Amino acid sequence: MRRDDPFSGGVARRLLEIDRELAAAVRDAQCRDWVADRPDRVGFARLGQARHEIYTAARRYRAVRIRAESLVVVILGAVVAGAGLALGLSLWTNLPLVLAGTVVGGVWAGLAARAGWRWWLRRTSRAGAAPIDDPYLYAGLRRRIEVCAMAARSDRNYRRRPAAADLEYALDWLAAAQDELPGRA
Repeated sequence: MRRDDPFSGGVARRLLEIDRELAAAVRDAQCRDWVADRPDRVGFARLGQARHEIYTAARRYRAVRIRAESLVVVILGAVVAGAGLALGLSLWTNLPLVLAGTVVGGVWAGLAARAGWRWWLRRTSRAGAAPIDDPYLYAGLRRRIEVCAMAARSDRNYRRRPAAADLEYALDWLAAAQDELPGRA
């Protein structure tokens, strides 16, 4: 059971969870638009704008971190480049060619690690398609965003208080996206 007490802290974590859920909904809506299952260019754009406002609020809480795949690419590239450089220095033969090979090998190893990382994330992901037509998705998101906005308004740090305004904008965009749902009168 998820606890949404506005005074329990953890607003940054909740904002990142909402951002992930909105990212899945935007991806689902955009895919449906591309295959013309439900052609609606405005709906996913509004959901994307709501996600942007959530991301802006999360940045105010400094919850945005470097993506793990970027870190894997940099670390593995540095390891391969360091190993190639050590090998090139130990051989002392044709050093520029060894350095060029090391740089190219580091880039390719980093890209291969990134591809493997993304493959692993797709294989272990339990999230299915986001039910963008489900009104309960919007109700749940609205409730959680309101709780985060209330916590942001009462935050002791004056730099975090403007996150409440960002979350209010996100609520407006979410309501506009919900109005675009098909079959509503």
